[in-house]
Amino acid sequence: MTSVTRRAALVGGGATIPFAQWYASQSWARAPFVRKDLSTPAGQADLAKYAKAVKIMSGLAEANPRGWMFQWYIHAVRGDRTKAAELARVYPAPSPQRTLAQASWSTCQAHSAGTVENYFLPWHRMYVFFLEAICRKLLQDNSFVLPYWRYTQPNQRALPVAFRQQASPQWGTLYRPNRNPGINNGVPIDQGLNPTPINTLSLNQTSYVPAAGQQGFCLNIDANLHGSVHVRVGNGQGMGSVPWAANDPIFWMHHCNIDRMWASWNRNGGCNPTDATWLNKTFTFPDANGNSVVAKIGDFKSIGALGYTYDVFEPGPRIGGCLPFVLNVRDLPLLAVQRRPFKLDPGGPVEIKLEATSAEAMRGNPKNLGITKRTGRTLLVIDGLQAKVQPGVLYEVGVKDAAGKTTVVGHLNFFDAVSAEHGDHGDHGGAMPEKFFAFDVTRYIKKGEQPTVVLRPDGKADAQADAVVTGFSLVQD
Repeated sequence: MTSVTRRAALVGGGATIPFAQWYASQSWARAPFVRKDLSTPAGQADLAKYAKAVKIMSGLAEANPRGWMFQWYIHAVRGDRTKAAELARVYPAPSPQRTLAQASWSTCQAHSAGTVENYFLPWHRMYVFFLEAICRKLLQDNSFVLPYWRYTQPNQRALPVAFRQQASPQWGTLYRPNRNPGINNGVPIDQGLNPTPINTLSLNQTSYVPAAGQQGFCLNIDANLHGSVHVRVGNGQGMGSVPWAANDPIFWMHHCNIDRMWASWNRNGGCNPTDATWLNKTFTFPDANGNSVVAKIGDFKSIGALGYTYDVFEPGPRIGGCLPFVLNVRDLPLLAVQRRPFKLDPGGPVEIKLEATSAEAMRGNPKNLGITKRTGRTLLVIDGLQAKVQPGVLYEVGVKDAAGKTTVVGHLNFFDAVSAEHGDHGDHGGAMPEKFFAFDVTRYIKKGEQPTVVLRPDGKADAQADAVVTGFSLVQD
C-alpha cells in the first residue's frame, strides 16, 4: 500500500485533454467490456476487484485526484464543509491538482442550484466511467468493469451482502455505518412500501424531457427510482443526502444500474435530446492518471461509443417514435389546485384539499400548444418540496375520493430538497432545477371531483426536517 500511495502521489497535473483525444490514446478503449449484475458469479468476481480498488483509493492522499475523497467530492463536498474551505485546506498553495479540484468538485447534475435536470443522466455516466478507468489503472487490470446492483428484481432489494460485512478483511472497505436501520442487516430497501417505488416504470416515458402529461425519462427516473433508492439506503450523512452520498461505495453500483436503465430505455426506442446545448455541454473529470479531461455530453450519449455494454437490459414498452414537442405538464388544463406551504407531519398523515380552478383555467386547450393526441388521463402533479434536513423517509401519496376512500398512488422523496445542502457546494449559482412528481389518478378521481391529497411518512421522519410541500395540481392530459 505504501509504495502505491507514494507512486500515486506523483501523478496528476499537466494540460487538460479533450475526451475524444484522451479516449483514442487508451490501450483498453476498444475492448468489449460487459458490466454485470453483481448477484451473478461473474459480477461477484468484479465486485471483489472493486473492493480492492476502493481500499487502494482510500489509502491515497486527500489531494490525489484518484483518491476516494477527491472522487466523492466530485459529486459534492461533504455537507458540514464548504467547497471553498476544503480547497484551501487540501491545497494550501496553487497546483494543477487544485485547479482540477476547482473545476470538478461539486459538479453533480442536477441536485444543486444552477444545475440542469437534463444533464443528470450523462453527468453520472461520465462520473461512473472515469471512476471505472481509475480502478482499472490502480488494479493494473485492463479487464476490470464495475458491476451493477439490479434492485429492480424483487429478490435483490436487500443491500448486497458484500456491503454489510464491517469486519471482513475482503469486504470491510465497502461497509458504511450511515445507513438506515435494518439496511446493514439485510432488510429489503422497499420493505413496507405498497406500491413499491423500486420499479421500472420510468421505461414507460416516451420523451427524455418533460412533454405532454409526463415527467420525461430523465426527470422521472431521477425523482422516483433514483431518489427512492438513495433515501431508503442511507441516512442524512450517507446515501440519503446529496453531499454525503458518494462516500458510500454502494453509490457506484446504484448509478451503474441507473445508467443501465437509460441504456435500456434507448434500446427500447427512447430518444435522447439532439439540441446543441445538450450535446455540447462539457464537464471536467480526472482520468486514470489524475490528469484533467474535458468530457462532452455528445461523446456520452451512447454506451456503444464508449466500448461497454451490460449483460442484461430491462425490457419495456417499445417506443415507436419520440415526441416532437416539449410541453410542460403545467401547460395542461388545470382542474383543481392548492398552492401554499403544507408542513408535513413527521409521524402521521397530512391532508390537503384541492380547490376547483377558474373556468378560464379549465378551458385550456393543449391542442393549440402542439398536442395532436389526447390521452384523457387525470394527473396529480406535486412540486415545491423543501426540508431543513433529510426526513429520512419516503412519503406515501394518497388520494381520497368523495366517499372517503384513500388510494396510495406513489411516493415522494426529499433526496435533493434540503435547503441547507444547496449552499456553497459549488460555483453554479442560479435557481434549483425545476422538479415535479406526476401521478396518474384517472381511476380514482371522478369527473368534476376535487380530491383530498394525503401525505403520510412510511416511518418516523426526522423531527428537525420541517418538510414542506407547496404545490398540488390536478391536470387533464
